[in-house]
Amino acid sequence: MNSRSYVYFPGCSLHATAKEYAISAENVCRVVGMDLQEVKGWNCCGATALPSLDYESFVVLNAGNLKKASRAGGDLVTPCSECFKNLRDTRKTLASRGDVPEVRVRHLFQAMYEDVGIEAIKRAVERPLDGIQVASYYGCLLTRTDPEFDDIERPVKLDQLSEALGATPVPFPFRMKCCGGPIFLPERDTALSMTKSILQNAKDMEADVVQVVCPLCSMMLDIYQDQVEGGSLDIPVLYFTQLIGLALGMTGDDLALDKNIVPTGPLLKRVEAVA
Repeated sequence: MNSRSYVYFPGCSLHATAKEYAISAENVCRVVGMDLQEVKGWNCCGATALPSLDYESFVVLNAGNLKKASRAGGDLVTPCSECFKNLRDTRKTLASRGDVPEVRVRHLFQAMYEDVGIEAIKRAVERPLDGIQVASYYGCLLTRTDPEFDDIERPVKLDQLSEALGATPVPFPFRMKCCGGPIFLPERDTALSMTKSILQNAKDMEADVVQVVCPLCSMMLDIYQDQVEGGSLDIPVLYFTQLIGLALGMTGDDLALDKNIVPTGPLLKRVEAVA
């Protein structure tokens, strides 16, 4: 595949709790021709709290990120839905004040879908995910942040990716429901109840795996899955980059599958057995 360079904003989670996302994203992007050049000197985007607590500080924080990215040149891509929202919101605010950063902000999945393309990914598949049923979880932010990318209420592009990988997308009514992540600290029980409803919906739809595009969503659905009422539903939660990597023939080490909390070994064995 032809290579294309991107300015890369990993966000805090990929350097901490979501290292499997960072590792799988870097390895998959290398294969599909996306050259990720990390923004030098980037800082936290403010996560979920700062925009409501101190909006001007939030704008200043992300204006610096956008200016650093614009100096590097090229589109700014981020794998985190919260970073995606915050960077785009800041860009809109700056534009309304007559100061438009010369950089376009995109989610990593969005850039991969639009620039690499589903057909190109399909052609690169070496180990089709035959028989694997996937529940695609978009979460609150991906389509609402950029409604022009996918249908804001009935998104389909993650399902299209699943099909390209040889998997079977399942109907998933809760694909847009909030995971509870933003309220986890002040309202833990409520957040875990929200998480369980999503996982139970995936279970009811007979999904073998839930694919996600956001570290916060993964934290709730994977890391805290065993803390929901009744205990773990034993549904593996993979980042979309991990799912792609499986179909591209990558190893568990390439995709850091050992860092996922709900065991991924049985899923990997199924994929390898079919191959």
